[in-house]
Amino acid sequence: MAAELTLTERNPYTELTIQQKRFVEARLQGLNKSAAARAAGSVGDAYRNGTQMERSPRVRAAIRYLIKESTLNVKELTKSDVLTGMMDAVEAAATAGELVMAWREIGKLLGAYEPERKILEIHDYSQDELKQLPDKDLLHMAGNKLNDAVDGEFYELEDESRQE
Repeated sequence: MAAELTLTERNPYTELTIQQKRFVEARLQGLNKSAAARAAGSVGDAYRNGTQMERSPRVRAAIRYLIKESTLNVKELTKSDVLTGMMDAVEAAATAGELVMAWREIGKLLGAYEPERKILEIHDYSQDELKQLPDKDLLHMAGNKLNDAVDGEFYELEDESRQE
């Protein structure tokens, strides 16, 4: 049985200006503050205007209220529903950044970004143990960054500390 909508508080969305309502709707559709401010018809610095609008207690109350109202009406959200919504976001993307963000979320949803696992072995060698290790192991520990090894031969490097 679906939850009944039993919000007794008044709907703060009804008290907003038209521009604030457009901003709230854009934010609830997933746009960032700047894009939502532009969608609401804001002129000038969209980031600053979006931030300013987002800080409005009325706007924040309306966003909270509408989110609460919408979650009470959700019966069961499936992976397919989310994927459909993300594909809508791809189609509605106004900028390359929004498009990349939408595709990134789709990739996460589909498991395309499996975490890479690296196993690190840590061993604290004593000086005596290091002296007994073969050169091949020492090179491996050094990350094979030593280019002085040619065909298994090693060339002596000048020791800068012994300069006269």
